[in-house]
Amino acid sequence: MIHADHALARRLEGLICTEYRRLAEVARSVFPDRGADILEVAGGVALWLGKGSPVNQAVGLGMAGPIREDDVERLEAFYHERHAAASASVCQLADPSLLPVLGRRGWRVSQFEHVLALELETWQRAAGQEDLEVRACTVPEREMWGRVAALGFAEDQRPGAGEEEFGRIMAARDEAVLVLAWVEGEPAGTGALVIDGGVGWLSGDSTLPRYRRRGLQQAIQRYRLSLARDAGCDLAVTEAAPGSPSQRNMERLGFGIVYTHVEFVKEP
Repeated sequence: MIHADHALARRLEGLICTEYRRLAEVARSVFPDRGADILEVAGGVALWLGKGSPVNQAVGLGMAGPIREDDVERLEAFYHERHAAASASVCQLADPSLLPVLGRRGWRVSQFEHVLALELETWQRAAGQEDLEVRACTVPEREMWGRVAALGFAEDQRPGAGEEEFGRIMAARDEAVLVLAWVEGEPAGTGALVIDGGVGWLSGDSTLPRYRRRGLQQAIQRYRLSLARDAGCDLAVTEAAPGSPSQRNMERLGFGIVYTHVEFVKEP
């Protein structure tokens, strides 16, 4: 079991902040007219990738010390000036001063998301499935990865503009390892791996509806864990909604919950 102390939380939340800065940098290159931007605030980072993006939120708040009222006021203005709800994903180990400020200013809880971690030193890879092929994308396949990811995120509906754009942003990131699972020569599922600070961060998990319940995500996860361990990472980390199939899949591989993000929102 991994003990979730403040040192581990600061390490992981710092990596998420770095990830958000990278996303903004890539988004400015891919979509120069969308106004991608970040705000350094309260020890964290607020991200804006354009209207409808699924990652328009602040992370890392309160991990560097107490929060002031004007910190949260600046955060609200960053989103409200763009006619969007202000959103923040808050770590349970953030400074205790954060929650009273959010409460006084009318923020409300909207959802939860677990952060799960696995120590790679003791992890053992199981045999793969013969009917699946899982491998890192070639350069020409990265654009395909973005399309498949957007379709998987949207379930059976047409992907929204924000989902399609986020897929293209991820596909344009040179430092991310993008992974595709193939079934009978057809792309069926996606995953991404970003290695930073000895941590292999797993994200971008998506499976097309017609290929679900066939073990694709387990295969994609095992492949990325092998890559992260071979790269010298001591930890693998991911996020999953409480009680979701993603959480179950991760726990089957040995991941455990280290803390939970609480998402707060305030409408403009």
